[in-house]
Amino acid sequence: MIKIGCLARFNNPYENEVIFAKENSFQVMQVWYDRDGIAKHETEANRLDNIINHGFPTIIHALLDINEIEEHIPKLIEILNCLHQKELVLHPICHSEEINEKTIYKLSDIIRKVLVKLREQGITLFLENNSKLDPIFSTSEEINIMFSKNPELEFLIDIAHIYDYQHLKDMVSVKMPKKLHITDSHFEVIHEHIALGEGDIDFTYIFNEILQDFQGDIIIELKQDDDIINAKQIIQNCLTQ
Repeated sequence: MIKIGCLARFNNPYENEVIFAKENSFQVMQVWYDRDGIAKHETEANRLDNIINHGFPTIIHALLDINEIEEHIPKLIEILNCLHQKELVLHPICHSEEINEKTIYKLSDIIRKVLVKLREQGITLFLENNSKLDPIFSTSEEINIMFSKNPELEFLIDIAHIYDYQHLKDMVSVKMPKKLHITDSHFEVIHEHIALGEGDIDFTYIFNEILQDFQGDIIIELKQDDDIINAKQIIQNCLTQ
């Protein structure tokens, strides 16, 4: 089963984001988390209570430095338990130290310990691939290392982070993702997230030739209303061809 979702944009009141998602038939919203906690919304006195009270399906997306991850896992478990959620997206970055050939092994060891804690709570972890801007868990070789050491880990592929179609094919050959982030990009740009149709990515090709067996959540990571609605229509058209 495929579900299409959107962002809870933290420059808008959370209530407005729920209204937008419902009016445009989105099935899930991605909520941002970083070292400061759940992203602030203008009208929130209590961020977590606000999400609970609106009752719209959410997925927590945690952007954390490699040296912050273990510290935040207990906090994230508490949040997920409050939300009655059993899935967590982790986007690992590494700004606190130099990245080298050993970094992927350090990250893999951290993820192994995190999986033990999450397993005790019945929580599934999804790890997001990086672009060349944050070159950790980015190449197909690194992704193979991660999943060979952590086979119970699940995969989220950010399509805008791929180098080219072969890169995507190689990643999928390691592990089929169960979640996707969708924006467009130009292949020659190191890191870019733009509206669908403005970049080089052929989503019809991707969904018909590479991800034809995909089943899971598709999160559109755009901020403008028209871009989000247009992207949803494009993706739905790709899925029905």
